[in-house]
Amino acid sequence: MSEKHGAIMHTGEQFPSPPRELEYLPVDPPPTGHARAVADGVLWARSPLPMEPTHINGWRVEDGDGWTLVDTGMALDPCREAWHALETQVLGSKPLRRIFVTHDHPDHMGLSPWLQRRHGAKVWMSKFAHESVSQFLAATPETIQGRMLGFLASHGMRIDDSRGQSSPMRHDTWFDGAPELDHAPADGDELSTTNRTWRVVETGGHCRGHLCLHDAAGGLLVSGDQVLPTISPNVSVISSRPEADPLREFLASIARLEQCGEDTIVLPSHGRPFRGLHRRLADLRAHHHEQLEELHAACSQPRTAFDLLPVMFGRPLRGFHRVLAMGEVVAHLNYLRATGRVERRQRDDGAFAFVVA
Repeated sequence: MSEKHGAIMHTGEQFPSPPRELEYLPVDPPPTGHARAVADGVLWARSPLPMEPTHINGWRVEDGDGWTLVDTGMALDPCREAWHALETQVLGSKPLRRIFVTHDHPDHMGLSPWLQRRHGAKVWMSKFAHESVSQFLAATPETIQGRMLGFLASHGMRIDDSRGQSSPMRHDTWFDGAPELDHAPADGDELSTTNRTWRVVETGGHCRGHLCLHDAAGGLLVSGDQVLPTISPNVSVISSRPEADPLREFLASIARLEQCGEDTIVLPSHGRPFRGLHRRLADLRAHHHEQLEELHAACSQPRTAFDLLPVMFGRPLRGFHRVLAMGEVVAHLNYLRATGRVERRQRDDGAFAFVVA
C-alpha cells in the first residue's frame, strides 16, 4: 500500500505509526509461553510466526471451570512448544473447553485440530470458513497453483515457467488439517463465558466468514484481523473468486464496527491491545478511498492490475508479497467497476485492462 499511509501494511512490511495515535493498554507483550491479563478473566498470549507479523495473539477467556481460546497459531513446532509452556504455566488445572476460530487462515486455526484432540475442546468457527478450508486442503498443489497463475495472467502478470523449474508449493504445510466442527456460530449469536456475554459479529473483506466477538457491557472487541493497530488487513480478490468485491464488504464491515462504543478496548490478532477503535476505522476508510481515487486517475488510459502495482505500492515487491499486492489492486479495481467509475476490457492477449468509464 501507499507508503505515505504509515498505518497501513498488507505484505509484511511495516511503516511508522498511524497519524492519529492510539491509546495502547499499559501491558507489555507477554513472552512466548506466558500470558498477561488485559481485562478481568481475559489473558493475552502470543505464538511465534515465521513471517511478518512475527506473532499472533491468542486470547484466553475464563469459561466456568475451564478456558475458551480465541485463535491457535500455526501447525508448526514453535507454536506447539509455546502451547506446552502455556499448558504448564497458564492453563493450570483448568482445561481448554472451547476453541473459537475467527477465520480460516493458518495462523488463526492451523493448530485447532491438534488442540482439539489434545484437550477434547469444542471448535467453533463459521460454517463458510470450515467449508472453505476443507475444500482448500482437499485440492492438489497443482490445482491451486494453476488457478493462481491463471488469475495473475488474466491481470497482466505472467510467470514464465517454460523450463518447468517451479514445482507447486505445498499449501497445507501450516495446517494440521481441518478440525471437527462442533458449532457454527452466525452473526448475532451469543457466546457466554464467566461474567461476560459476547455477541458474534460477522465481518468481511479480509476473509469471508470472519467472526469478531463483542462484549458491549465489558467494552471489549476481539477483532481478529479485521481491525489491527498498525497494519491493515489484506483486502484482496483471490483466484477462486475473481469477480468478488471484497473492498465493498470491508467498508461495510467498518460501518458495522463503528456501532461499538467509542471507548471499546480492541483485542487484535496482531499488535497490542488498544483504545481508539473509531479513529482506527476512520483511518482505514480514508486510506482505501484515497487509493480508489489514485487508481481512478491512473486509469485515464487502459491499464492492467499489473501495470497499476506502482500506483498503490511505491516500492519493489517480490515473491508472494507481489501476489498479495495484485489481489489488493484487483479488489480496488473491482470496486471501481462495480460503482461504474471504470470499465473492464479484454485485450487480444486475454488480459483485462481497466479504463475510466
